[in-house]
Amino acid sequence: MRAIENPNTYITGRLCRLGLIRICREVKNVENSEVNEQLRHISEVFSAILEERGLLESKLFPVNEYISLSCYHVYDYMYDLMKLVWGRITPEELAKRSKTLLSDVHALSITYQWLYYGLGRMGAVFNKHESDPSKEPEEKREQWKWILENWYRLSTAYFNTGKPTVASSGGVNLAFEEDTLGWIKNNLEPVKEEQVKKIRRSLGTIELYCFLEECEARAKLIDHGPYPYSNDEILVMSEFTRMYDGKGEQWLPWSNTEAKLPSSSLGVALTVKNATATFNDIGTMNIEPGDYSNLVTNACAYTKRGNKVVPIGLDELPAWAEAADAAQTELYMKFAEWDKKTAMIAGAVAYWRGFVRYTDQVGVTDKIDWTMAKHIEDEHIPFFMDNDADPAFLRFGRFDEDIEEDPTLYLLPE
Repeated sequence: MRAIENPNTYITGRLCRLGLIRICREVKNVENSEVNEQLRHISEVFSAILEERGLLESKLFPVNEYISLSCYHVYDYMYDLMKLVWGRITPEELAKRSKTLLSDVHALSITYQWLYYGLGRMGAVFNKHESDPSKEPEEKREQWKWILENWYRLSTAYFNTGKPTVASSGGVNLAFEEDTLGWIKNNLEPVKEEQVKKIRRSLGTIELYCFLEECEARAKLIDHGPYPYSNDEILVMSEFTRMYDGKGEQWLPWSNTEAKLPSSSLGVALTVKNATATFNDIGTMNIEPGDYSNLVTNACAYTKRGNKVVPIGLDELPAWAEAADAAQTELYMKFAEWDKKTAMIAGAVAYWRGFVRYTDQVGVTDKIDWTMAKHIEDEHIPFFMDNDADPAFLRFGRFDEDIEEDPTLYLLPE
């Protein structure tokens, strides 16, 4: 990617070319106005996700606390990390590379680009700048605009709709090209209801393991679709990545369980008749009717061996589930012994390491410190040891009219 001498001019010029700036008056004000349109949109996306899931509570992990801790770390360090990434590949090139099965860059990891930094920024403005974004250092505002510009380029090139989010795409998560869909269709085989129920049970067990290993986060899971299959059928996929199979480097410091998955990645595709599927920006799929096992007509499973995606037998899935169940039990026993501080730091590290999905793409992972910065720990851990939520979380429960005027992710001053 070419060097950008003046980020303001670059971003504004590109937005003009895209037709997003209606009135090109004073450069700074116009630019901030257009960025604020995106901030309003992603704030709405976040609010919808939060409404669906609610504030997160757990007996094992202080989830609210570790999310805040990690997002403060991201606010300080994500810009430098992504400078390394975008200095070696353009967002458009990475999007093209990622429109494949079992890719690490997908709707959820693309959401990382704005969500983690945005929440860290929200907390910093609320707690350090009296909820006044005009008091945020100019350097941080420019970094935020640069991050958002590159996120926008990545996402609009990744999604087949050309939109920046799943929400703005109408609740569909579509990225695969015809050759990829053709490969899936060629490997589908007819299934009966009892077989589908076994497949779904296996996937549920694998999902629980993946969720727990990421300190109760969805980072390893992504759903894709719906793609048309026939007049009354849709095609959807569920994928799992970065599972522990005992080969290569372990994903997280605690990943090394005695039980090992058959491979680090797994995908399952289903065709479903007389059903609808909607998706959100954290890669979650909702199929209606909810009890759809009797509506599934075909299925296939696949994994990655080396750099090649290969089909596997549906009858192999119970072995995956058995290994996942054993690994989950090991992890639970390990996590149950941790105190709050240890669990908090672990969850924060797991969130921060989500960006390995980007650094691995360009070979710079070893240039990043993947631990929590000491100044972040020293500043925030004492508070979170005694409190279960950041004061900035007050912005989540406001009335709609307040959010309309002042979105959750603070607007830039105009």
